[in-house]
Amino acid sequence: MSSSRFRSLWPRASVAALAVAASSTWLGEAAAQAAPVVLPHAAGQQALAVRIDARGITARACPSAAACAPDGGEVLDVPPEVAPLLGGARVAPITLADGKHLAKIEAPAGGARGVDAGSGAWVMLLAAPLAGKGAEPLVLWSGWTGVATGEHGEGRSDAVVVEPLASGSRVLVGQRRDDVTICGRPALVGASEVDPRTMTLLKGASYQNLPAEERRAATKVAAERREADAAAPGFRLLRPAAASSAVGKRFAEIADGDPRTAWSEGKAGAGRGEFVSFSSADEVGITGLGLRIKPTEGVEGGAAPRTLFVATPDRLFQVSLPEDAWLKEAAGYEVKLPQEIRASCVAVVLDEAYAPRGAQAGAGGRGSPSAPEVRVTIAEVTARTAFDGQGPAALVGALAGGGERARAAAALLARGGPEAIEAAIAGYDRLDPAGRQLAAGVIDAAPCAVQVPFFTARLASGAADAARLKSDAARRGGRRAASTEPDPELHHARDRIRRCGRAAAPALAELVKGGAAPARVAAARELALVAPAEAVPALLDALAGARGATRRELRSALATAARSERAAAVVEEEVQLERLRARPEDAQLDLLRALGPSLGRVRGGGAAFQALASAAGAPFARRYLLQAPAAALARAGEPQAQAYLRASLRKDADAHVRLRAAEVAAEVPALAPDLLAAVSDPDVRVREAAIVALSRAASGGTRLPAGAAEALAARLASDPWTFIRGGAALAIGAMPATPAGDRALVGALTDASPEVRRSALDGLGAHRATAHIEAVRDRAEDKEEDVEVRARAILALGAMCDAGSVDLWTRLALRAKAPVGEHDQRLGSAALAALGAVHPADLPARLRPLLDKDTPHGLRETARAALSATPQCRRR
Repeated sequence: MSSSRFRSLWPRASVAALAVAASSTWLGEAAAQAAPVVLPHAAGQQALAVRIDARGITARACPSAAACAPDGGEVLDVPPEVAPLLGGARVAPITLADGKHLAKIEAPAGGARGVDAGSGAWVMLLAAPLAGKGAEPLVLWSGWTGVATGEHGEGRSDAVVVEPLASGSRVLVGQRRDDVTICGRPALVGASEVDPRTMTLLKGASYQNLPAEERRAATKVAAERREADAAAPGFRLLRPAAASSAVGKRFAEIADGDPRTAWSEGKAGAGRGEFVSFSSADEVGITGLGLRIKPTEGVEGGAAPRTLFVATPDRLFQVSLPEDAWLKEAAGYEVKLPQEIRASCVAVVLDEAYAPRGAQAGAGGRGSPSAPEVRVTIAEVTARTAFDGQGPAALVGALAGGGERARAAAALLARGGPEAIEAAIAGYDRLDPAGRQLAAGVIDAAPCAVQVPFFTARLASGAADAARLKSDAARRGGRRAASTEPDPELHHARDRIRRCGRAAAPALAELVKGGAAPARVAAARELALVAPAEAVPALLDALAGARGATRRELRSALATAARSERAAAVVEEEVQLERLRARPEDAQLDLLRALGPSLGRVRGGGAAFQALASAAGAPFARRYLLQAPAAALARAGEPQAQAYLRASLRKDADAHVRLRAAEVAAEVPALAPDLLAAVSDPDVRVREAAIVALSRAASGGTRLPAGAAEALAARLASDPWTFIRGGAALAIGAMPATPAGDRALVGALTDASPEVRRSALDGLGAHRATAHIEAVRDRAEDKEEDVEVRARAILALGAMCDAGSVDLWTRLALRAKAPVGEHDQRLGSAALAALGAVHPADLPARLRPLLDKDTPHGLRETARAALSATPQCRRR
């Protein structure tokens, strides 16, 4: 309905803001209407004189209009925020149906400077008292109109409506609501009407909200009595969304398919203008309407409409019924529209009604408060479509192809409830891809208990298809890789499963337990995400019989689930010794490994680890796999885990176990001395792991034990393996600078391996070892040196803030503009980085040639980066 041409946007201006904006105009406009307005006396009503001036609103009642003036009258109270607006107020006399009078005083907020026109108005309805009822003026109502409160889509604003009659006018006060409209047309609801007999507001008034001009232009349609029951639609397209009034608030019964129930308007009189709006689906064409007026159980005071309007956001039809349907038991009527309509909203608006039995025709017309209580009623409204008479299975079949008719069938199925969803699930596999997409949209509306089994099956089949494509690609030797495009069905299944969350856990757990390998893996991943607590025991059970790649994937899912805070209680239960020992040993290990760094926070985790670690004669696999859990517990302060890791690092007979212990010990500061000892391990891979771990520990802030630099220097100087010497150089560079360490790095500048020389230069640069700057310059300027070694030397000099090399760097940077080879490009980029770090005062002039348009784009951008870099050195 938001696209309707009738939609009006009611203002949401702050009343206080209006008053402030208007205050500057008050002094200049206070006398705008100083001349009084006099309402003459009428039969049974006194005269009234009203004046608006600097004092406010003054009113005085008089027996007659002759010599009636407001002087000496009552000054009426107005809210403080309204007083500044009265300079722009006007008094409009209104004559009611029986000749009595009232004054409508309106102070537009838009009359103030700084406030947009149409921002609402403050209104007072003022009348003289009835004859013999005192002399005090009557304030029937006052308040802001057109100023909405509430959230967007739920806004409400008060309104005062003056409806012209053949003689005089009606005055109504009600609300306009964003959520109760006639398909986008603003509607007055909850209206009260000024009763001329008592000069009070009476509740329960009806009002014809459809504009007179639109009613005159409405397409005329005659309803025909149905001689035989029409084909029943398989689904109810129209869903009641709002009503202007309803007896017992039961407006939904107008489209519930039950002939015993009905909607009856709940206003005084004949209910002219009362309405029910329905949501519809604009994909579905409506060819007509089926009407049933009188419910089988009757309605007290019930009456049938003579004419009514059918409204959409942009169309209006006036429907005439051929007879008083209240006198025809179980009669049905068909409204054949001149052309098919497609709309998201349809409204039925009452107009004229037949007089109920025992009442005089036309009694109290136009919903007058004096009319007898009449309940104009409609039992059922049904949309007629091209799909009438078709069942759910037929509509599912119509989804094929995904065209206009298919989308219409999908819209009907989406409104069809459980039966439609069951049909969509049953027929899904027989549809083409376009039809499946529409069917999935229907199934999306089902409760999770219904849709999860379906989408879990989709997950399994999609995973199997993906695995098959991958296998086919492997057999072809990679000549044509499997498509990397995501499978829409698989993606949609995952999305719906995740939306259902824990409700999907039972179905996913069942698939993890008994599905094919690809399905088990896919289900395990989703289960770990949506229900970690349920996933942990299910995955531990599944791991018992899994092998190879499937086992690795299941273990990965277990790690995701076990580390979730939502699974904390379940994990604590699983690591308790009695429960843990009931599982196979490999499942016990998998659980401890899956917990990763969080193992140290799990109550009972240390005891679980010790139960596995203390067993005599532990095989290699167990010892190897226990190293990471031991490190997690050691970091948490578990002394037994720390002792186990130390023993593994120093004493285990298998080098692979010692290597693994070294790898995980980097984050356990207490084991730094043991890592230092492992630097001299007889196995080269253990030495490498220990050196890398020491480097990581030093980079992470761990203070290495005394003698660390010397031990690493010894490896750097004498180890036969290049990668050991290079690793030692990196580790020394990661440590705080020491004279012994820097001397070792300088000594490595003559190492036969360029890789070692590079690492040594990196370390000297990190230490800013200016005492050895000449040795680094030698490497940078040696044209016979490996180009990458020269580049690392230049970077190290930049870190040392070597101003003496600035001219060399400038020449190398400019040479990169027209390089002879890749070595000029590499040295040029290193030189620019060093210049950016040192940032000499004349750097813009030095690099100006590199900013010309003929400079290669990459080099030009690197030069700009050097110019914008933050200086790392103090300028001298």
